[in-house]
Amino acid sequence: MRTLLQAEDLSVLYGERVILNRLTLTFRQGERAALLGRNGAGKTTLLRVLAGERRPDDGMLWREDGLRVAVLDQQPVFGPGVTVAALMNAADPYAPLRAELDALAPQLGDPARLDAWMALQRRLEDSGGYGWPSRAARVYSVLDLARYREREAATLSGGERTRLSLALALVREPDLLLLDEPTNHLDIRMREWLEDALLNFAGGVILTSHDREFLDRVATRSVWIEHGDATEYPGGYSRARSLRELERRTQGRAHRLARREEERLSGSADRLDLWGRQSRAVRSRLARTAVVDAPPSERRLHMRLLAGQARARLLLWGERLSRTYAPGPAGGEGRTVLRGAALKIRQGDRVALMGANGTGKTTLLRLLSGEDQPDPVTPDGPPVLRVAPGVSVVTLDQTWHGLDPDEGLYVQFDERFGARAAALLGRAGFRPDDWRRPPAELSGGERARAGLALVSALRADLLLLDEPTNHLDVEALEALEEAVQAYGGAVVIVTHDRRFAREVATRLWMIEDGTLREVAGWTDRTPLDPARSLDGDPPPPPPPPTARDQLRVQEAKLAALNAQLDSLTLTGREEARARADRHAVQQDVYGLYAEVYHAPQYDWERRSGPLRVRAQRFPEGGAMFWAAHDLSCPHLAYDGQTLRWSDPPPTWFGAWMLGGALDLILLRWDRGRVQLGEHGPTLTRRAYFERLGWTGRAP
Repeated sequence: MRTLLQAEDLSVLYGERVILNRLTLTFRQGERAALLGRNGAGKTTLLRVLAGERRPDDGMLWREDGLRVAVLDQQPVFGPGVTVAALMNAADPYAPLRAELDALAPQLGDPARLDAWMALQRRLEDSGGYGWPSRAARVYSVLDLARYREREAATLSGGERTRLSLALALVREPDLLLLDEPTNHLDIRMREWLEDALLNFAGGVILTSHDREFLDRVATRSVWIEHGDATEYPGGYSRARSLRELERRTQGRAHRLARREEERLSGSADRLDLWGRQSRAVRSRLARTAVVDAPPSERRLHMRLLAGQARARLLLWGERLSRTYAPGPAGGEGRTVLRGAALKIRQGDRVALMGANGTGKTTLLRLLSGEDQPDPVTPDGPPVLRVAPGVSVVTLDQTWHGLDPDEGLYVQFDERFGARAAALLGRAGFRPDDWRRPPAELSGGERARAGLALVSALRADLLLLDEPTNHLDVEALEALEEAVQAYGGAVVIVTHDRRFAREVATRLWMIEDGTLREVAGWTDRTPLDPARSLDGDPPPPPPPPTARDQLRVQEAKLAALNAQLDSLTLTGREEARARADRHAVQQDVYGLYAEVYHAPQYDWERRSGPLRVRAQRFPEGGAMFWAAHDLSCPHLAYDGQTLRWSDPPPTWFGAWMLGGALDLILLRWDRGRVQLGEHGPTLTRRAYFERLGWTGRAP
């Protein structure tokens, strides 16, 4: 195999910290090398040096002449004004050959030009250039990018930009692929396709990934980076880890034996000196005894999840759950992402919710958490979604993980947990230097760890985790696996990590074509009903009566007692008893009047960050929005077109309030646009979807 790339005595420093320490590595054609190690070990730095994006502080980097390299960054950035179609066209590696052929075509009457044209045509045919358009179309189709051709690349969501960058790297068909976390934002179907594509790739591949299943199948060699040093192992992650653990145990045992021998010889020499005998030979042997260094200690990441106090066996159940999103501004039919789902979640269930991107997994979690509401009418009747009394539900979204993006970590944890804040952040791997940083400045992995640290301190009976494994390194993944396995409550996890799902899940749900279904296991595809009844399941209790329901019942009792007292057939004792009963019922009615009418009535309620935003709609199409916790705070008025503040709001309050109002107007009420203020900009429904990362369509 020919050598593509070679690094000798490569060193990289950040300030006084050594990231890479005199690494010597060789990469050849046909091999697929995985870079392993903790977050911050230097994997991405090494990829940047190999790609030529960063100069090493010391050492030499050799490349084969004419080596064609394609790079995938974790967070690709595209310039403004560049469309996806332009990037796709620019990625054609055979465009120069085609341009030469087109330039020679008008001159085919010249024999010399004809020979050159035929030679170029043979080159294009031998290199596979004629089949490139179909191969590229296949890549764009599998990665769900074909429909974005006319979009500006900078307007795509983070996940879509990553998939586009991966597709552009693959269709360039280079000699060497450098891939930094290529499985991020890929569903299982895409990951399996990428595995096959890399296994059939003729060039060399250097990659990083936290998907252990992916690494085990793809990698032919692993390079473990730790404390600036690199150790090479054959095979993927599992084999490299087992060999590394064997080396560490062997090194630790050799260190202990050498120390024991050193202590024995030192003690013997001291005793000989004490007895007045010659100890020179023993001390000479002691000086020649080499003590093997102990393996460096590894800091383990600890994570735990606290179960709530609910005693219910059946925590949550739902029937006829559907969710349809109205068509966007361009028109068309509404999109149904969930159709008639029925489910039951019991104490101790660990549910892995899987499916392709965009099939409705996040929508189902939002329904279960109460952040969204199911369609009010279905062909089979109204929906039913109930949580058992006393059950607490905690959700972890996939973007900010329940955190305020602009406030420092320690401040947020201190407000919620007081003296426990430092211990929680420390257990999640955050040092005091990181505590002042807000989530907006953290990497994806750091945000995920901070969100899990937040969830770990909240006692919950039901956890809803939306892609918690994204961006987590292997150490954090394994700590989360252990925490979920030891968790006493129930958990529903959306994930594309196959090994993680197999390790923790006791139930496997899938959403396909809007239908929620369950299968018996990874190898047993026997269909099961997600809402099946098991022995010991209690019957679902009726929903608790609202204050209005109770008021109607008590008013009916009061009317019946008044009618009874109007009768002339009561005895004195019966009349006294009826008057006492009427007095008691009347007091209940007064209390219910106070409960029902003490505050303005509302038609809708939406959770937005720390606020519960309430809204009352008016028959003419307008609405009023206010915060449930404080009626004195400024409110928002909507006249059907324009959204206005009653008074200038505080910054923190205004952002959450406005977000809740826009969610209701643009998402729940399906309005196409809304003007922000008297002379402010107009926000369209499509633009709002794009800001949420939904790219003009419902999630």
